[in-house]
This record gives sequence, structure tokens and C-alpha cells, in this order.
Amino acid sequence: MSEDAARFISRSDIAKHAGVRRPAVSNWERRHPDYPEPVLVEGAEVFAVDEVAAWLSQRTIPANALTPDEPAGTTYGDRFRRSAGIREETDAPDPALSRHMATELLGPLGEPWRHSGRESLYLETLLSLVFVRGHGPAAWSSAVHALRHEWSPVRSLARIRADLLGPEGDGWVGDADGPVTDPERWSLERAGDLIERVAHAPQAADLFDRLLQSETEKLGRRGEQLVTPPSLRRLMVGLARELPQPSDIYDPFCRSGELLVEFGADLPGRGPAMDLAVAETPNERQRRIASMNLMLHGVPFRTGIAPHLPSGRDRTEPATYDLVLTNPPFSMRARYDARFAWEDWPFGTPPERNADLGWIQHAVRSLTPDGRAIVVMANGAAFRRGREREIRARLLSAGVVEGVIALPPGLFSSTTIGVCLWLLRRPTEDSPPDVLFVDARAAGEMDTRTLRVLTETDVSELVAEYRAWRRAPREFTGTHSPRWSSSRATFEEIRAADFVLDPAGYVHRSVTPIDLAATTDRLHRIREELARLHERALEVDDEVARLLNGMP
Repeated sequence: MSEDAARFISRSDIAKHAGVRRPAVSNWERRHPDYPEPVLVEGAEVFAVDEVAAWLSQRTIPANALTPDEPAGTTYGDRFRRSAGIREETDAPDPALSRHMATELLGPLGEPWRHSGRESLYLETLLSLVFVRGHGPAAWSSAVHALRHEWSPVRSLARIRADLLGPEGDGWVGDADGPVTDPERWSLERAGDLIERVAHAPQAADLFDRLLQSETEKLGRRGEQLVTPPSLRRLMVGLARELPQPSDIYDPFCRSGELLVEFGADLPGRGPAMDLAVAETPNERQRRIASMNLMLHGVPFRTGIAPHLPSGRDRTEPATYDLVLTNPPFSMRARYDARFAWEDWPFGTPPERNADLGWIQHAVRSLTPDGRAIVVMANGAAFRRGREREIRARLLSAGVVEGVIALPPGLFSSTTIGVCLWLLRRPTEDSPPDVLFVDARAAGEMDTRTLRVLTETDVSELVAEYRAWRRAPREFTGTHSPRWSSSRATFEEIRAADFVLDPAGYVHRSVTPIDLAATTDRLHRIREELARLHERALEVDDEVARLLNGMP
């Protein structure tokens, strides 16, 4: 078939991909004047594929004709595009479809893998299928063949994935040795049939995100936090957009690569958001997932393995980046040799039992001279005493901390603790500048019984407040609202508070001096009113007594 012929389709194939009988296509053509006109190509009467898809997109499939995986409102055009494998990068993803597919894939279809205790392998296999479908459609037939016929289908799929990832996939076959059980193979075959309906890369990317988020929420507090909560990463990226556009961005604990993906999307009028995203993960499994996620979303990237907390152990300076965005694990034990000297860490060695301020220091050391970092921290890092108090004092003395934003508890499905965002920069030789404090613990709303999310209004208002701060920090007076409040504090004020960085201690201070004269006058008037009311109460008591005595 010639290239021209490939852009056209016969009536029989229209019926096949629209999921209707052949006579239905003839009826559409006869009854609807706006139906696309046929043309002759290589002696056959055919129709332009894009015209047919556009026409079918105007017709919703009746409820009784929907397949089990099609949500209400699906059009014949949706079905036609998925079945025909039409890839249009301008197509917007359908979040409702992704939610529906994720529910099916992680629900009943995952039962054989839960029974065998291999849920994590099943999730990675699903992500690999979505990745192949969205990024390497030419390899899809090989993936389907592996699911149905290979002795070790997961291993075969891992090799296909590694080929697509290129240098980032060298040697990656995963925990996939050995065969699968019959129920597991049935599950994979059905999953392949469902994922085959993904028609274009944006839909595949959306489904990839949904699978990670749904699995994180399903595992709850008994599982790992696979991704940073969506509303939190929107806030982090919104704050980062207020900074000069970076050429590169770094996440030293990238989980599934979601922060880099969120930032790496192209913005209208700004071109590519960055030249390179550098992601470090603690193990090969997370590296594979992050690499697929970044490649599927079109983000230029490089990954690496960093199994422990980054440190100055090798006495070499780390690479530096314009922007660091990271959500490291909370309160992990610091892993380093006992012979570590204090000078290995620029602001002090973090306590072995808690590495939170080690991540803060690594983020600062990884910045270019004008670089900035936004780091998620557990609340305790802002006020714990001992060695961490000394580290905070050194950070503040060096002007490293630009601001701290306290967020509400319940944002994470794996823990209920509250978190803060630390806004950081390279040390300055000038006097320590003022620090922005925002207490947004009352922000957000409950999305489920246990999970809280920041609303779009919360995100936009907090970003606007940061914009106002950056525009004129010395004139910044702060904001007070029912959902969040802000203020600035000088180095002397923070030192007087023993270097505690909890925003509540700074934003809820009285901002209006007490007028002693006015207050005294008001208290005097209140005292007079109370005396008058007391006299009136005595009169009423006397009147009641008189009436009672006069009763027979």
C-alpha cells in the first residue's frame, strides 16, 4: 500500500474499528448529508481517516452498546481512534478513561498477582505495557505476543522496554525470571487487551500517572509513597515557575520521576521548560519506573542510582544545577562512616537517627551560584533541638533559607504527618536576609475520608504570595486569611526564637500594637455597664419577691 493509501480506510474497516456492523456504516452514509465523501484511491472507493474520525467523534455510543471498559459518554470517534491506533499528539487525554482503566487493571485483574505475593512485579509490568503502547507502538505486537506465548512473558516485556529506553535501559530485565502461573497469564492477556485501546501517547502518559497514584492510594499507610501527591507537586512547580527558567533540574530522590515530569511539561510561549532533568533513585526498580515516566512524557533526562543519603564522603564537590526539586524520605537514618568529620557537611553532620537536614545540605551543595531548591521536609526538621538546632543556626547565618511554608497534615496516603516546604539558595556573604514564613496548615480540603488535597485556589494564592515576596521582600507585610497567613522575620527574631523555623511562631504574632488608653477606656465602659446590669438584676429580684409574697 502506498503512503497516500494509508491515509484512507474502507467501509468494512470503518465498521471494524467503530465496533458496528457493516450495514450501519452504509446507513450513516445514506442518512447523514455531512458524512465524509468517498474518494477513489488505487481503484477502490475509500474515506479519509481523519474525516471519518472527526465525524464519528460527534456521535455518542448508546449506553447499551458500550463495552465494559468504555465509560458513559464515549463516542464512536473515541472507539475508532483507539482501535485503529491513530496517534495524534494534539489529542488531550481523557482522565475519566484513565481512572476507569486503572480501576480495572489494579482491581480484579490484579487478583492473581496479589494471591502470589507479586503485586509490585505486576504494577511494573502494567507500567511497562503502557510505556510500550505510548512510546513504542511499533513494538506493541511483540509485547502482545510475549504476553500470550512466551514462557517468561514478563522477562520478554522487560527486554522490549530496555530496548526502547536505550542507554538508560542497559541490562534492565527486572525481577522477571521464570514463568507465570496460568491465572497470572490470563491477567496479563486481559490487561494487554485493555491497554491496547489507548490510542495516543498523551493518553498513555495520563494512564501511567493514574496507575502510580491509584496504587499509592490503595496501599495507604502499609505501602511506600510511590509518587509525591499531585496537589503538592503542583504547588512546588508553581513556586518554581516564579524563579528564572532553569537549564537543568535535579531530584536526588526522584521516586517515580513525577516532580521532574510536572516541571518538564512545555509551557505555551516559553518553549521547553528545561534542557535536562537529572534523577537519582535508591534502586533499579525505581530507576526503571522513573525512566519510563520521563521518556513517556517527553522530558530529556539522565538517571543514576544513589542507594544512600548523598554526602561529602568522597571529598569531591557534587554537580550543580539551576533548580533542585525533591521529596526525600522523612526521618530516614543517616548512613555514613563513624569517622565522618564535621567538615564533610558544610553546615554540620546530621544525626545518625535522622537525615532530614542532610538532604537540605545536599540540595544546597547541588545548586549553581544563582540556583534555588524547593524541598519537602517533615515538620520536625524545623524545630528539633540538639545537633539539628546547630545545623539550622548555620544555615540561617549563611542566608541559605529563603522561606518555609507549613502545609496541612493528611496530604500523603502513607502518613498523616504535616510537612513543610523549605525554599533554599546558595550561601551569601552578606548579612543574613529576612525569611518568608507561611502557615497554610488550614488550607486544602478532604478528598477522601483520610486524604487531604490542596485546592487550585490554595495553590494559586500561595504562588501569588511567593511572587509578592520575591518582588519586594523588604516591603513585604504578609497576609492573614482564614486558610493561611504569612509574615517575614529577621535573623535577629529567628535567633531570639532559638532558630526554630515553625511558621506558626512568626505569622501569628500580634501585628497591631495595643493602644493602652483606648483599651483602658473600653474596660471602664464595660465595668460601668456591668454595674448597671447588676443594679437592674437586684430590682428584678425585689419585684419577683414582692409578687410571690402577695400570692394567696
